[in-house]
Amino acid sequence: MPVLNDIFTSTGSKLFYHQEFIKNLRNGKGMPITTHVMPTDVCNYSCAFCSVQYREGDALPFSIIEKYLDDLVSIGLKSVIISGGGNPILYKCPITKRGFPRLIDMIHAKGLEIGLITNGIKLIDYNGRRSYPTLPPDQLDKLTWIRISLAGWDHGKDCFTPDIDPNRTTLGGSYVLHDIYEEPLDKKHGKVSTPEDRISFDSPIRYGKDRIGQLTKQMIDWYETYNPQYVRLLPNCLEPSLIQERSESLQKVANLINPEVFFVQVKPPRQPHVCYKGYPHPVLNCDGFVYPCDSVVLNKTAGHKFGSAWRICRAQDILEFYSKPIRPNVPNDICPGCVFSDQVDLLAEVADGMSIPPLSPKPPMHVNFV
Repeated sequence: MPVLNDIFTSTGSKLFYHQEFIKNLRNGKGMPITTHVMPTDVCNYSCAFCSVQYREGDALPFSIIEKYLDDLVSIGLKSVIISGGGNPILYKCPITKRGFPRLIDMIHAKGLEIGLITNGIKLIDYNGRRSYPTLPPDQLDKLTWIRISLAGWDHGKDCFTPDIDPNRTTLGGSYVLHDIYEEPLDKKHGKVSTPEDRISFDSPIRYGKDRIGQLTKQMIDWYETYNPQYVRLLPNCLEPSLIQERSESLQKVANLINPEVFFVQVKPPRQPHVCYKGYPHPVLNCDGFVYPCDSVVLNKTAGHKFGSAWRICRAQDILEFYSKPIRPNVPNDICPGCVFSDQVDLLAEVADGMSIPPLSPKPPMHVNFV
């Protein structure tokens, strides 16, 4: 449903509620609204649909994250999304050994709204309230929203979901429909994301279309147990030829369960003409570099990594980046895998002076997560 899509995903519709950003953009000056921070690429799962297939076991020093956020707060930052090419709740500073709770405390103390994307780990009980060992309830309550990747089902495991306070934190879920390509010869990952990535062509495949029935039952159970505000269903965007077929299958699932909560997000890759996305929404990866978005890994030439061709700057140089007149974040011919092309095109139109559409006097939920 379009309303759910606009509220809970990055369509660009919320940009119009940030008039200072629009004014600066039209004057050739960048301004951050939200930022992704990917503190680690360590993960407890290896998912066949994962775009960050090859990981180095990186983790950002706590001090680099803090300085990066302080710099962005000084020029207007309002929110932080913590996610990763791994599972961010497994973060531990390689220098001080500070863990994920300290990261949440630090970001919250700066007055920033916080969103978290995680596939979870086994829950523990905190005096009658369940949460992750790395995220006690007092830190859990500091989150504006948490999105659970429901990938645990692909591994025969639970989708570990903490007991959130719905008056403080929005609960959402997300599932990517994909084929599971087992790859025993891939020693690092054990699975690959597309048929082209396979090494041994006699390795087993678990087709997504064959799992729809079981997945539907699992989604119903999760929905009825946890009462999320939304569940986002996506086809694997790394296999463009199957996006339409998988989207239709997922729409049937959404309609069956509850289309007022479940929605299908279709993000077919398309090369944008010009990109300013890194200005309102820069991405700090665990390698210490800033990127224009988290979809750069979807370009085949990236090789399932955050490649050097897409780097904007080092984390410590972010203010220098914003001090310069705006320009396209990356050359306009290296992002055929872009899944944010509609938002990117909208940003370009805003920069060129498009008329602002009528706005509701009441901003939408999560307006600071653009």
